[in-house]
Amino acid sequence: MKIIICEDKADIISELTRIIDSFMGSNRIRYTIEAFRKYDAALDYIRSLKSYEDCLYILDIDLKQDRNGLQLGREIRTIDDYKGEMVFVTAHIHQVNTVFKYKLRILDFIDKGYNLENDLREALRIFLKMYMEKFKNEPLVFRSGTEVYMVKPSDIVWIETDKQKKKIIVHTVREDVSVPMTLKDIQEMLGSQFIQIHRCTIVNKDHIVKLEHSGDDMYAVLTGDVKEIVSKRKEKEVALCCTQS
Repeated sequence: MKIIICEDKADIISELTRIIDSFMGSNRIRYTIEAFRKYDAALDYIRSLKSYEDCLYILDIDLKQDRNGLQLGREIRTIDDYKGEMVFVTAHIHQVNTVFKYKLRILDFIDKGYNLENDLREALRIFLKMYMEKFKNEPLVFRSGTEVYMVKPSDIVWIETDKQKKKIIVHTVREDVSVPMTLKDIQEMLGSQFIQIHRCTIVNKDHIVKLEHSGDDMYAVLTGDVKEIVSKRKEKEVALCCTQS
């Protein structure tokens, strides 16, 4: 997830960053924040991106430059083809009607001078929900030799390392797919519904049926009555994610 801020005041950037870090940290989401005080710098960065589906732009309207945040928003929309989400944060609340005239399809319009933290956290909550829905079932593409596999993330039950063959095995509700990757490689492709429970195992939280204890060990019981051991250092995190789900 990429959060891109364009705001001319350094203190406001610091405050926005603090709120985002606080919100995202509590949701265990992988994200990056890129903040810019100049119109052209923000636009150059956005042009350099390869994808926009996971972008949230937080833009000030009055950038104290020859071009404003609305014009920046319009240029962004010609680049990202409305794939990312956009929030305006401004001290000039009367400009809300102007925003809609630009046809930018925005997620929210936030007044800097009134309840900034609560309003931004709510916008982030909505964006996170949209993000989760967008990526939850976008097919993952795996290649093994001449074979190409397309797998829905929701169909993946668990993934494990096959040390002997230097591959990973993706166990789905329908089939097992063996691909020449590492757990680290695939982790970068997965959404937040996946959790690594052991150095050799990643599981889909949606497929954890229950947790069981046998002696001093904890096991995650998965769809299909599969049991996978949870490493000691992961027990609290796994127990917490199951409590929250």
